[in-house]
Amino acid sequence: MDDFAQMIKLLESAKQLADMNGMPVLAYFIEMAKGEARGQKGTLRERRHGQDKRSKIEAAE
Repeated sequence: MDDFAQMIKLLESAKQLADMNGMPVLAYFIEMAKGEARGQKGTLRERRHGQDKRSKIEAAE
């Protein structure tokens, strides 16, 4: 499981907890964060891969 999938799972768990504890506004904000993360999925993964490549290059030097 990559970092993005793990982040989505954590947000889903947080939303479930907010729902169970009667915090509808928090659940709404978490749902908005999930939607924003899904919209930026490609960008988030590119950044992660770009950082990995830079660290490998720096380690080789």
